[in-house]
Amino acid sequence: MTEVTFYLSNKAGDGVRQALAWRIADKALKQGRLVYIHCQNEAHARELDDAFWHTPKTGFLPHAVHQDSPAPVILGHGSDPGDHHDVLINLTDQVPDFASRFQRVAEMISGEENERQAGRQRFRFYRERGFPVTTHELG
Repeated sequence: MTEVTFYLSNKAGDGVRQALAWRIADKALKQGRLVYIHCQNEAHARELDDAFWHTPKTGFLPHAVHQDSPAPVILGHGSDPGDHHDVLINLTDQVPDFASRFQRVAEMISGEENERQAGRQRFRFYRERGFPVTTHELG
């Protein structure tokens, strides 16, 4: 069954969820896992791609925007994550229809009130359907 983890940060502002996603993707990659980062739309995926190429200055996360790429981290959007089924990092406000295809789902929640509200709805969604859900407070 898919394991769901909510990563919570009290930090608010632009880039918090993006920084959390980079951190979790980097950790998963170091564990030998493949990662699909689900973005809101193509523009969001391209924005995240650009940010991942520029930050952090001390690390590199091999990634691509195209689902057909052999990169271990894929930035995508829409209703089909391709052949990915290992780790899903969700950066949207909805639970993707394909979430249960993955072994693990990571939900990024910043200190922004609207993100917290949307996160609570996703948390209830997973719990009501019997997914094992855990939370981690991050700095």
